[in-house]
Amino acid sequence: MAEVPSWRLTGEWFDVCRCRVPCGCTFAQAPDEDECNGILAWRVREGNYGDVSLDGLNVVAVGSFVGNLWTGEARDSFMGWFIDERADDSQREALQAIFGGQAGGWPAGFAQLIEEVRGIEFVPIEIDIADDLAHWRVEVPGKARGRAEALTGPTAPEGARVQVHNAP
Repeated sequence: MAEVPSWRLTGEWFDVCRCRVPCGCTFAQAPDEDECNGILAWRVREGNYGDVSLDGLNVVAVGSFVGNLWTGEARDSFMGWFIDERADDSQREALQAIFGGQAGGWPAGFAQLIEEVRGIEFVPIEIDIADDLAHWRVEVPGKARGRAEALTGPTAPEGARVQVHNAP
């Protein structure tokens, strides 16, 4: 078995799902009505897989499951992957190894929770995140799209956004 290169990704990650706020998955709990349908988006600002640069690439996953994924009680779990069409062959292989779980780290644990991968496509991916984090958006044209706005409220200081630090 070939040795896995060291890897590192830095950037933004967000998800958009069918849950009411807050999404139970953030706290390792079951989703609303015990069902999840969501989009996960990663924008890599800086990254590498060994000598392969992953800077500026995007990855999107769409998935669904019933039950609590985090406790191993989920069923009917599946995920489909979209990888930035701008990636060359070595970058595509690297991103598949990382997000498919073969490269270890957090993605490896997450991959073990998914029963079925329904495919990988190389496509254009649009990710927009407001500089002040007021909103974010992801679109895989003709395939998937999601948009969310940051929480605010009457008890939040003017211009402040709700934040969760160190979720389980």
